[in-house]
Amino acid sequence: MAKLGTTAVKSGGGVKGKLIGGGIVTVIVIIALFNIFNFADTDANKIGLHYGGGVVEDKKFKSIIPPGSTNSLIGPGDTVYAYPIDQRSYIIGGAGADTDAGDEVTVVSKDNVRLGVRVQVYFTLNRTEDTIKSFHERIGLKTDAYTDRGWNDMLQSYFRPQIDRALSAVATNYVWAELYNNEAKKSEFQTAASKEFTRLLPAAVGGDYFCGPAYNGNNACGELSFTVQKPTPLDKGIIDGLEAKQRAELAKATQEQTNQRVNVELESVKKQVQMLGAQGYLLKTAIESGKIQFMVIPQGTPVSVPTGTATVPADR
Repeated sequence: MAKLGTTAVKSGGGVKGKLIGGGIVTVIVIIALFNIFNFADTDANKIGLHYGGGVVEDKKFKSIIPPGSTNSLIGPGDTVYAYPIDQRSYIIGGAGADTDAGDEVTVVSKDNVRLGVRVQVYFTLNRTEDTIKSFHERIGLKTDAYTDRGWNDMLQSYFRPQIDRALSAVATNYVWAELYNNEAKKSEFQTAASKEFTRLLPAAVGGDYFCGPAYNGNNACGELSFTVQKPTPLDKGIIDGLEAKQRAELAKATQEQTNQRVNVELESVKKQVQMLGAQGYLLKTAIESGKIQFMVIPQGTPVSVPTGTATVPADR
């Protein structure tokens, strides 16, 4: 009986051990399957860069995962870095995404006036495979640009300095009043600054990584949209002085017009006096003003007119 009891205990422990062992194996298999069958998704407005990261392979680029992909099979330990493909903006001095709110670029005009300039840049990321791969490896990994915060940091690190340089280089060609209240000069300034920024940015980032806002991956890359608002003197007293000067010039022009009109009227009076004489001109003026009323009586009409002395009213 003792033997039988001992045998029963051993038999029960073996079953329990087998169950525990089987559970562990199952968990290991599940973990292995999850590692083997790794999946990745991308949003409709993002493109994925698939990089290897397994134990037995290098962390090298493998493929592009198109926007809007679901459950794309990737290898164990692989990583997908997602970048935006829709229109993006970098705005200095205004509300919106990717914005330096309340900020502005400071430049110095040709006549040494410090101006504040607000800027809007609209663009898209160049999604050509070799180009976006280069962007990721040169810029994206360094700034974590595949994250929202990293993307904004990337713009601040690479866009802002080139915008500052472009505006500062071009502003020295204009006096401040031209940029402040001359639309033609402001448009010329914006065009020149845009060209300078377009030249500086690829050199700073190391490639043509950014395209115009109309780029969709199948058409020409195009130029970035670069817009500047009215450059404004940082010293508001300068604006007050300009407005006072403009008011004085307007008043002067109005007075000159008044003087010119009076001179024309005087010349007309002189000519009329020469033709009618002084009394004739006074009579004409009195008649035109309604102070003297008269009627024309045809010759031979039997109308008696009382005699008396006509008096020409004096002008009041």
